[in-house]
Amino acid sequence: MHILTEDERDILQELMNVAYGNATAVVADMLDAFASLSIPKISIMQTEKLLETFDTLKSTSYFFSTQAFSGEFNGESAFFINKESAENLAKHLELESPEDIDDAILELTNVLTSSLTTKLAEEMDTVVSFSLPNISQVPLEEIHDVATFKQYSQVIVIDTDLNFEDQQINGKIFILTKDESIQWLKTKLNTILELLI
Repeated sequence: MHILTEDERDILQELMNVAYGNATAVVADMLDAFASLSIPKISIMQTEKLLETFDTLKSTSYFFSTQAFSGEFNGESAFFINKESAENLAKHLELESPEDIDDAILELTNVLTSSLTTKLAEEMDTVVSFSLPNISQVPLEEIHDVATFKQYSQVIVIDTDLNFEDQQINGKIFILTKDESIQWLKTKLNTILELLI
């Protein structure tokens, strides 16, 4: 199993902080509201372990959207927003129909994950391309059956909370990367480390 050294994790944390700052600004502008993102927590784990962490998300129903990205750095980002936050998002945007709520979550996912992953890739001197995001609403006890997670045996999990405090909109973002990308990432992080020494 791949693991990140402390130095590799520190560099990735720095790159993520830059990428998250950029993504927060883009999303806050889109929603015309003040947003904050928690400091990303980075870990490498078996997919089974990741699914266990989803069990702690403390809500029975989540809108769950995913967007795949490809390139030297490839994988998928997953964005969770619970029903209450989705309703608050709809209220903030003055939406009425359920289809409009889905569209707003997809748009939020698209803007958030693409700006985040694009900036992260840019910091690592590479480019990524994106598939269209898709959305489903799943009870958390069924999350183990979602096809997305069956593609990964081991993932780097970059976990953060998106929070619009005034609007009471909270979401959770995970970036999942495939095994071969973890090795590429380790090599790239060490190249960056060497330039800093």
